[in-house]
Amino acid sequence: MFNIFKRQSSLRKPHAIAFVDYEHWYISLEKLHQKKPDIKAWFNEISTKYDVKDIIFFADFSNTAIRLEIPKIREVSSTIIETQNASAHHKKDFTDFIMLDHIYQKAVESHNIDTFIIFSGDGHFSSAVSFLVTRRKKEVIVYGVKDAMSTQLKNCASSSFELPGRDEELYGCFRAILSSLKPLTEKSNKKKGKRSYPTFWATVEAVSRKNKIDKGYVTKAMRKLMEEGYVFQKKAKVSAVKTIKVLDVNWDSVKKDGLFD
Repeated sequence: MFNIFKRQSSLRKPHAIAFVDYEHWYISLEKLHQKKPDIKAWFNEISTKYDVKDIIFFADFSNTAIRLEIPKIREVSSTIIETQNASAHHKKDFTDFIMLDHIYQKAVESHNIDTFIIFSGDGHFSSAVSFLVTRRKKEVIVYGVKDAMSTQLKNCASSSFELPGRDEELYGCFRAILSSLKPLTEKSNKKKGKRSYPTFWATVEAVSRKNKIDKGYVTKAMRKLMEEGYVFQKKAKVSAVKTIKVLDVNWDSVKKDGLFD
């Protein structure tokens, strides 16, 4: 999913609004894939293509684990809708109902919105998506958790994406590589007596072993980072007679493009 290397068009980006069923995202991702949402990375991804006017997050925040996610949500949006239902039954349907109501309201009121982004895997949203596409002539992008998305929902949308996807896995590998290189390439560690010499294959081996990622996949991610200029090789003199190629990082570019905090 996270195609962070797209170059922004000089043309006006389509205006977009996003609706996020955060219960679906958080609970399904953790249960099925043992991962937690990377909200900021997802926001960076959709922002490369769209001028995102607002992102509305919906969830029952009485769930302690989800409530602890609020600070992360606020990094990208201040529009958070509490959907807690006092009834002991149909709690998830209540979140869907509130979210659907907001989608239909925006469909009627927001004439300047070109694209609707809906993050949910629930088939309940199929009719709303179909309405937006066929009646309102809007582009509708659907995101959802892999193995927890309705086929009907995906078929109704203009396009759909599942998380975690291959690009997101690659993005995670980027971070693992950069995390390994950070203490070895910082200026404070380059003082005399503290020099480190991270080489290509030694770094691949270390990242693969520590993070339990296939070595071939780490190699692919490393080459991609080098191709885009984030990581590069330079010569380093390790003794009076020996020079080797070591890795260094363009940290300004890395931070600017959101690859690593």
